Amino acid sequence: MAFKGPLGEDVHSYANWKQVRTTHIHLGLEVDFHRKIFYGHADLDLEAVADNVSVVKLDTRALAIEEVVDRKSNKPLFWTQPRHHESLGVELSIPLAAPVAKGTKIELRITYSTTINSAGIQWFEPEQTAGKKHPFCYTQCEAILARTLLPCQDAPAVKAPYSVKVTCPAPLVVACSGTPVGTPHEAHGKIIYEYKQVNPIPAYLIAIVCGALVKGQVGPRSSVWSEKELLEAAVYEFSQDTEKFIQTGEEITGLKYEWGVYDMVILPPAFPYGGMENPNLTFLSASLLAGDRSLTNVVAHEITHSWSGNYTTNNSWKDFWLNEGFTVYIERIILGKMHNSLAYRDFESLIGYYDLLKTVKDLEKHPEFTKLQPDLVDIDPDEAFSKIPYEKGSLFLRYLETKVGGLDKMLKWLKKYFYDYRFKSLSTEEMQQHFLHFFTHEEKTDKGILDSIEWEKFLKHPGLPNFDPATVYDKSLTEKCIALSKKWTEEGGKGTTPNDLADFQSKQKMYFLDTLIAHPTPLSHDLLKKLEETYKFSSVKNVEIVYRFLMLALASDFKEVFPQVAKFLATYGRGLYVRPLYKALKRVDHEFAKKVFHDNRGFYHSVIRHAVSDLLEIR
Repeated sequence: MAFKGPLGEDVHSYANWKQVRTTHIHLGLEVDFHRKIFYGHADLDLEAVADNVSVVKLDTRALAIEEVVDRKSNKPLFWTQPRHHESLGVELSIPLAAPVAKGTKIELRITYSTTINSAGIQWFEPEQTAGKKHPFCYTQCEAILARTLLPCQDAPAVKAPYSVKVTCPAPLVVACSGTPVGTPHEAHGKIIYEYKQVNPIPAYLIAIVCGALVKGQVGPRSSVWSEKELLEAAVYEFSQDTEKFIQTGEEITGLKYEWGVYDMVILPPAFPYGGMENPNLTFLSASLLAGDRSLTNVVAHEITHSWSGNYTTNNSWKDFWLNEGFTVYIERIILGKMHNSLAYRDFESLIGYYDLLKTVKDLEKHPEFTKLQPDLVDIDPDEAFSKIPYEKGSLFLRYLETKVGGLDKMLKWLKKYFYDYRFKSLSTEEMQQHFLHFFTHEEKTDKGILDSIEWEKFLKHPGLPNFDPATVYDKSLTEKCIALSKKWTEEGGKGTTPNDLADFQSKQKMYFLDTLIAHPTPLSHDLLKKLEETYKFSSVKNVEIVYRFLMLALASDFKEVFPQVAKFLATYGRGLYVRPLYKALKRVDHEFAKKVFHDNRGFYHSVIRHAVSDLLEIR
């Protein structure tokens, strides 16, 4: 069924936000681990932004709506659910007692509960947690799953503050994407927690986590939450760089960190992403606890979202690259400054470019998804999720940097961009106009240069643009990796020793393995064994390195790693690892891949579960 928004506002939302917009949300919820639901109410404050508004239309999916009340009159309101869509859910239509004029305030209370099918909530039994004693749950609402947590205008163009009061069983702890209000209080074996988010945010950034959490300080304005079994490792991992990342982000954007505290929470390994930038409470995968601080670049990425994404947001999901492309671009500037090395920035960027090449090849049957502005009508944004908005988006910004005269000039524009669009949502077209206006009127850039920018090819065309970053990047760090890889692919590993990697950073080890994976001739089984004996890749704690070694082995049909692959897929649920591993495993042994998935199906987040089911052709 093709779907169009009611007024064309957003093809992924029923909400009529060009007529009436949310100005505040308050949630009063209780967590029921037995039924695996949240239940309670959502108080929505809205304002008519057009005249003659007669109805409020909201997004819901897998919610049980009980009652809608006008909070001003305390009278129940008639409501219907006239439209349904498999991915987008169910429209909640609330006719008003009489049409209202622009500026009119509307106050609704919607009593409801989530259901077991609310895909934005993940539940874990005690045995699935680190402590093995208490259950655990968390929400993951990006891209269009906020509607499975609450009835709302689930469109990134709509931003509003929110507050929440959550009741949970003692002795569990609740943390949310806001700052705490008062002191938690206990009654009748339950504890009530309150949080508020004073800055306007899109609904997908509303986040709740509930479990046996403890907290450790990692910086002057940062703490990490985790189960107690993981706290020492988490504090060690993130105490060195977090504050430096924030300060460097402030320096680059020219804007202070507007969110007060920057806290993180370590989620169970089934969390489908490396991180999620929920304001005040970044969600992080337990897979990042490498023990050597080698994967903290994910924190640099999520902190950057404090400006790019949370502060200045894509207007719709077709413009997702405005969130992720800008974030990756700035993240790499931060990492370059942290390493005091432009070569390191270019090293990270080159790795990203090679990831882009691979992603474009992997998506050759879906060329629409390789555009920076794909057509997502009737498509769940999660179906189009890939590295394209991240890597092609950041590549586009690097291309623009070369056009306007270098990084310093680009940073001048970024400071102006974030200032002008603070706490707003925007489209790619608005970003383009802002860029051209700035470099025309403030930087006085030559018109011929600006006219030569290939906006259309980057934004609208599938595949790779006509810009090879290898022509402008410092390749010194990658060349060391390539030289070592040639010793294995061309000389059979002759003369290699464990000391080969002594001065390699973790990212260089990853790139070395990526180079072997990309080689047109798979390594022989004997050479794989020698590689493992020399470098012990499969036994390191860095999940990125282990993942790459397993992918390398599967590329050679090396079935001896099947037990390690099965253990990995039972331990980590991050989509970045899970989808490629199942794809590789399917090619080697489809039935074994299905067995591993069957054994772990309940462990994965619904987004990952559905993707792998489709991949393995399980109906």
